[in-house]
Amino acid sequence: MATVLHTGDTHIGFRQYGLEERREDFARAFLQVVHVALDEKVSAVIHAGDLFEDRTPGTEDLLATMQGLFTLKDAGIYFLGIVGNHEQRRGTQWIDLFESLGLAVHLRPQKPFELDGVPIYGLDFSGRRPITPPRCEGGVLVCHQLLDAVELDGELALEKLWHCGAQFVLLGDYHEHRSWRQENKLVTYCGSTERWMLDEKRNRGVNIIDLQNGRLQRHELVTRRFLYIPADEDPIQRIENADVQGAVVVVYLNTDKPTAAEIEHAGYEHGALAVRVRDVRVPTEQPAEPSVTVEFGDVEQVISEALAKKHFSPLAREIDQVIRDLTIADSNVDAEVTALLERAWRENP
Repeated sequence: MATVLHTGDTHIGFRQYGLEERREDFARAFLQVVHVALDEKVSAVIHAGDLFEDRTPGTEDLLATMQGLFTLKDAGIYFLGIVGNHEQRRGTQWIDLFESLGLAVHLRPQKPFELDGVPIYGLDFSGRRPITPPRCEGGVLVCHQLLDAVELDGELALEKLWHCGAQFVLLGDYHEHRSWRQENKLVTYCGSTERWMLDEKRNRGVNIIDLQNGRLQRHELVTRRFLYIPADEDPIQRIENADVQGAVVVVYLNTDKPTAAEIEHAGYEHGALAVRVRDVRVPTEQPAEPSVTVEFGDVEQVISEALAKKHFSPLAREIDQVIRDLTIADSNVDAEVTALLERAWRENP
């Protein structure tokens, strides 16, 4: 019986904080997953969506991804995947391109892939609306959705998964590792392979799952260091006494002194890759005078983090991607959005 590596939310191509180093970190984490698969001698790598940060990955990121896929193929390890919300395209998906090159298999809900006699089904991201899982008798279901067990308004009910027939449900979309068991059934999130948001404090990793006995082992990844400094510590003193070289320093601030600018200066002076300051002071009901909160960081990152918390429809997300896609000329945005709306009208008259 097969052993598989369950990963997802690799977000290759994410230039976090506008830094090339962070883009390289996300690609490096994916390649590290590939080497873990080789070391563990798994039969397949199962990717639960969001392979890429967006639907238009750069050449460098496509090259790194294909290097990893060729390495898996040469080792006789299958790469089985589905489409997440970040990379979802109109028409042909990236996983379809890799499948046409013999590097991957796009898992489907109706026609399972047989891995050592185990049927493996896949369900691409299906929007932020209530989802009914397909029937997967005695097999594995892979999907990219939020469970109601991790988000109150999650679109996929854990209770439904216990009755869909699958013995294993391997999930992506939620960036922390979580697992639930009922009798001989397992439902699990693998978590992301790099910290996509500041609050993702736990170590990153992947799941190694034995499909015969249901045993799950965590394999931690070596990723960029994040140093978290709580509000009850002196951030300047902590920075001066800690090794912050190449790290992302995250400071939670609840006082006027030191200022964010002073903290940033200290962090960069000691070699930090990035310094993020979060003001956690509780505002008074009626401040004496107007105040302005300044976020230091990449605007695209702030927007992406905010939108990730919103349960927009797939159409709304596509429209947002068109509007913020710098490869689409401003003069073509109206036409692109109009085409999306016309398509939606034809599909749901």
